[in-house]
Amino acid sequence: MDLKFELLLAGKLLLALFFGAIIGFERETAHKDAGVRTFGVLCMASCLFVAVASHLTDDKSAIARMLAAIPAGLGFIGAGLAFKDSSKSMQGLTTSTALWAASAIGSALALNMFLLSFLATVLTLFILSINKFGWYKKILKTGRQSDQDIYIK
Repeated sequence: MDLKFELLLAGKLLLALFFGAIIGFERETAHKDAGVRTFGVLCMASCLFVAVASHLTDDKSAIARMLAAIPAGLGFIGAGLAFKDSSKSMQGLTTSTALWAASAIGSALALNMFLLSFLATVLTLFILSINKFGWYKKILKTGRQSDQDIYIK
């Protein structure tokens, strides 16, 4: 490997760490268990796995197997985060799915899909933050009132 190639891979890893950390920061501000460190490392690790696999071989099926193995392995982490509490309501499901998205972002970065990775990061942040927007709260409030009207009548 030449220095230029290694610097490119290092840049991808740093960018993956940054994108993952941004998503993790949102989770931390929402007081969730997984935060900056978890999301940053997971996104970077996904990028590293795919980058190494794509460097070792030109066989697209080998790279595809690595891409398939990441979400499968991530299922164990997600299962540890998502659980039912004593009132039987799900907890941690959004954080688990955000981890899944972060791994996909890291994988896309490894495959030189920079714009796609950036857009996926922005969209993930948007959907994680949507309940903080007044217009969204208004839509939910309106929807709940119409549901109550149906039950009252």
